[in-house]
Amino acid sequence: MGSSHQRDFLVELEPLGLNQTVSVAAERMWRYEVPVTPVVDDEGKYFGVVSIFTILKTRAHGEAKLRNVAERAPTLTYPVDPVHAARLLTKTGLPGLAVLEGDRVIGVVSARRVILSLNLAPRVPAKHFMYSVEPLKPEDSVEKARKVISEVGLRLAPVVHGDRLVGVVRVYDLVNFVYNTPLRRDRLGEVRGEAEYFLSQPVSKMMIPTSRVLSIDQVPSREDLAEGVVVLENQRVAGVISPYLFLRRLLPQVEEARLPVRIEGIEGLDFIEQNLIMKKALETAKDVAERASLLSLTVVVKPREKAGERRRFDVATSIKLDKGMHSASSSGWDAVQAAYDALEAVYKSFSKIKDKKRELRIGKARLRKFLGL
Repeated sequence: MGSSHQRDFLVELEPLGLNQTVSVAAERMWRYEVPVTPVVDDEGKYFGVVSIFTILKTRAHGEAKLRNVAERAPTLTYPVDPVHAARLLTKTGLPGLAVLEGDRVIGVVSARRVILSLNLAPRVPAKHFMYSVEPLKPEDSVEKARKVISEVGLRLAPVVHGDRLVGVVRVYDLVNFVYNTPLRRDRLGEVRGEAEYFLSQPVSKMMIPTSRVLSIDQVPSREDLAEGVVVLENQRVAGVISPYLFLRRLLPQVEEARLPVRIEGIEGLDFIEQNLIMKKALETAKDVAERASLLSLTVVVKPREKAGERRRFDVATSIKLDKGMHSASSSGWDAVQAAYDALEAVYKSFSKIKDKKRELRIGKARLRKFLGL
């Protein structure tokens, strides 16, 4: 990545000091649309970051010092490798990280910037990326919006009137409304009001029109993934795509999972498709390993000959245990969906036998108890 692209990738930002307040950090997050702001100690050395989701989730007081809310977090070194940044964001659970050049903090990198820099071009529909969420109503309190957004790390939350989508609440507008509005009122000589007052206000006071909407079966653009988008099914809100959650779903930590998973035949798929299949396979292996002695879980993807511009995929899955084996298969035009269907089928087969054995053990135990044995 060239130096000009690196500067586009990076949000250049002066760090804040330990004795500055949450309100100052919130104002900076809103102004620059960054989910974290870096903090340095009294000697100008990197200390940590303040996360937008953390201050909202903990309802940090606007006058609280940053030394009390800053989180210790690893840093990225300039120039930054986007894939390394994506994996570190996933590993830390933070929506952004500080970037250092030498010992000097020069800015931050966010999940949004990482997605844009990776230049991803999805080929699978929105249903594979979205997070299901219960939409807000215009009369709901800002406090409810705070909970919905901060609990999972949403960039935006949909607002509906009846079943009709009427707007969204963005995390940056939320932090601005709760922390910066009181300060602006104070500067203007108006009644300042406390955070509790603003949290009790209706969502309608801060929601904005929806600019990005997708059907659940539509393929999102790179910008949809980075900016966030509301996903509809039959004209009703089904969920949202949020950049931070997208990276978490996309990049399983294979090297840390320590699970016996083998995936074959995905080399011809794109980066997104490969990682979605890998993520699902790891989740399935984890569920099996919690209930039995898993020796291996295998996924084999085989593309057929192209039919015009499209290609169909056959997927075979197997679970090998210390006692027994299960297998299943599926096929379809969407490689990811075919893999999901095959993995769900093989887990269902495993679970059915496991549940049957459990019921048999319970039945025998009850019989022994009845007979007084």
